[in-house]
Amino acid sequence: MTALLEVRNLAKHFGGLAAVKDLSFTVKKGQIAGLTGPNGAGKTTAFNTISGALAPTRGSVVFAGQDITGRAPSRIVSCGLVRTFQQTTTYADESVERNIANAMLSRLENSAPQRLMRRATHLLPAAGVAAEVDRVIQIVGMQNWRHARAGTLAYGLQKKLGIAMALPTEPPMLLMDEPAVGLNHEECNDLTRLLRRLRDEHGMTILLVEHHMAIVMEVCERIVVLVHGEKIAEGTPEELRVNPAVVEAYLGAPDYAHA
Repeated sequence: MTALLEVRNLAKHFGGLAAVKDLSFTVKKGQIAGLTGPNGAGKTTAFNTISGALAPTRGSVVFAGQDITGRAPSRIVSCGLVRTFQQTTTYADESVERNIANAMLSRLENSAPQRLMRRATHLLPAAGVAAEVDRVIQIVGMQNWRHARAGTLAYGLQKKLGIAMALPTEPPMLLMDEPAVGLNHEECNDLTRLLRRLRDEHGMTILLVEHHMAIVMEVCERIVVLVHGEKIAEGTPEELRVNPAVVEAYLGAPDYAHA
């Protein structure tokens, strides 16, 4: 498989604090990969630096052969690298279908968001919005809630809506910021099924930044483990289960399966 995302010697300092230190890894096209570690490991800082929310102190991020280091998040999205947020931002008084329609404004031909983001691919005429909304609702399995107001949804459904709102841009790659946080066991199982469906049926590559180690081990094919901003291990779930550094730093924690 070809590398879709390449993180090269990435570092982020805040004053004298090195939050991320010389981080390098790749995510191959069609892969579900994970970036994990205990609290304070530097996952969120690395994630924000990759997605453009923070500028790196040094190093580079290459996506689909383009150096996107330090680009604004909107420009990175227009390249096809889209992030979801730990706290879903929705229009609480609008319906599920209206929230999804709002999320595709950057794809509308000759719209202000499309011109602002300089998007030139996967453009959609206004007449195609309803069909695209239907497609996304089917993908995430929210047919029964399409007319419900976003603010009335249960927490797990709000998280699913957050994923749905990333899909209308037709991203080749999703960066997902702790999608399992706050979910119960059944909702976590539903999440893993959705992630696999996005990869297997819709061709998306996924980088999961997640503290919930059980989810990471269940769904990811390759995992990078951070501790204190440094990569201490990288490999398959099977390899990491027996890696002494990982066991000591994370898997040996009594609550790791529910972290």
